[in-house]
Amino acid sequence: MQYKNTQIGTAMLVIFGLVFSLLVLASISEPQESIWFAYVIVGVVALLFSSLTISVDNSEIKWFFGPKFWNKSLQLSEIESAKIIETKWYYGFGIRLISTGWLYNVSGLTAVELQLIDKTTVTLGTNDSKNLLKAIGRNLKK
Repeated sequence: MQYKNTQIGTAMLVIFGLVFSLLVLASISEPQESIWFAYVIVGVVALLFSSLTISVDNSEIKWFFGPKFWNKSLQLSEIESAKIIETKWYYGFGIRLISTGWLYNVSGLTAVELQLIDKTTVTLGTNDSKNLLKAIGRNLKK
């Protein structure tokens, strides 16, 4: 069974849109200052974190941000259990080390938490948690 979902990082894009707007206002109020490098940085980071794609096949779960940035994967044989959780709003977005382990997300508070055999945890933010959990569970049993 193949599973693939791409979540658009609405929260991330709104945040970067606000930062971009502030840069435009700063450029208008201080036109002699050159802040083109700030536009480039905001644009590149917005592109890199514009979406999160998660896929599951018969042996592996893979995820990456935007255009295959920060490409990660786990063998399903490394996963002990998986469950749907709600993340805290203050965990933020992107790649974070939280109290339970690594969190990867771009928008929203719903996630699937993977408890690994080595007792570490990986949490994947998703807008399709039920289907992701089904895909992982179905492939774990093989």
